[in-house]
Amino acid sequence: MAKRNPNGEGTIYRREDGRYEGAGYVLMPDGTQKRRRVYGKTWDEARRKLTEMLAKSDQGIPAADTTESLGAYLGYWLEHVVRHKVRPSTVYSYSKCVSAYIVPRLGKKKLARLSAKDVRLFLDWARQACQCCAQGRDAACPSGKRRCCAATPKRCCERRLSLRMVQYLHVLRNALQHAVREELVQRNVAKLVRSQRRVTGSAGASPSPRRKSSWLTCGTTG
Repeated sequence: MAKRNPNGEGTIYRREDGRYEGAGYVLMPDGTQKRRRVYGKTWDEARRKLTEMLAKSDQGIPAADTTESLGAYLGYWLEHVVRHKVRPSTVYSYSKCVSAYIVPRLGKKKLARLSAKDVRLFLDWARQACQCCAQGRDAACPSGKRRCCAATPKRCCERRLSLRMVQYLHVLRNALQHAVREELVQRNVAKLVRSQRRVTGSAGASPSPRRKSSWLTCGTTG
């Protein structure tokens, strides 16, 4: 049976799994009101969480939009924030970085649910993955011009991102910081991830000029 809070704000239910669920309408970033839920092992815990959530709303602090994807937010950030603050060449670089690397790996993640672990795994992938393999660049060449990752037999060119480019991917940190300022998320999870240096060696070496040339001219420009 549903119970009303003592202050008359929101409702608390006992769920079939034994937990308590509190529900109430809160302010969203677009100015609308949406029904949000909190959960607790006891009625008092659910009441406390619900009271805190409604208090923030009363103070004009919007709740995070849990439905917006990171990819959608990055598109908004590039178009309506970055474009008005930096040079066109920087906008281009940011856009390529976002579209070629960040969105394909993290774009479907919900902005409000992105975690430090997600960011760390993404940066590890960026340091270690052969981008020719990951983006199918050699595979996009005509069969007679495939020379490495899509050749038969396969000869991976080990075309990894440079350390400078991996560091450039921290543009994600800038985007998330703006999301914090706009109160779309509570914290910038990318700030919790420390930059790491990639171990150099034969595995991290740049491809030969011949392979580098074919990688740049075939496939997408990603």
